[in-house]
Amino acid sequence: MTHVIRTARLLLCPLRAEQAPRLAELGNDPLIAAHTANFPSPYTLACAQAYIALATESGATNPVFAIELRDGGLIGVINLKLSLRHRSGHLGYWMGAGYRGAGYMSEAARAVVDHGFRVLQLHRVESACFGFNEASARVLENAGLVAEGCKRQAFLKDGQYQDLLLFGAVSKAPY
Repeated sequence: MTHVIRTARLLLCPLRAEQAPRLAELGNDPLIAAHTANFPSPYTLACAQAYIALATESGATNPVFAIELRDGGLIGVINLKLSLRHRSGHLGYWMGAGYRGAGYMSEAARAVVDHGFRVLQLHRVESACFGFNEASARVLENAGLVAEGCKRQAFLKDGQYQDLLLFGAVSKAPY
């Protein structure tokens, strides 16, 4: 079961079926598809419903959180794809257009990274972003992940090879 995480401005909780229309509205943004690896465009109600169903089904092994403002309203999604064998998680996320640039994603990412280390007892959290996605690189750094390198032209996106910037953090907890 996915936990609920509270931050100063946000509530991170499991996605709910009734959020599908709002998820589709936020996700149907070509910029999200352009800046993520496998995000469908257009992002339809059916896409949102299928994603929520998958997130609900795999919530214990791959936690997916709705990012909501404390005073209400879904604004984005953040998840950890776990590799329990390696005690690691891969951080993924996206934010609705009207909420970018306000620090919400950095706040959510810090909270999920902390949750991964403290609650899920991960040893490592990692992520990657396209080389052109400076905003995402800042989010990862603000969440405490450190730049680890660049895989040059490692991802074919819309017919063009893109660099992948690699980020990671290792738990400071003693074993």
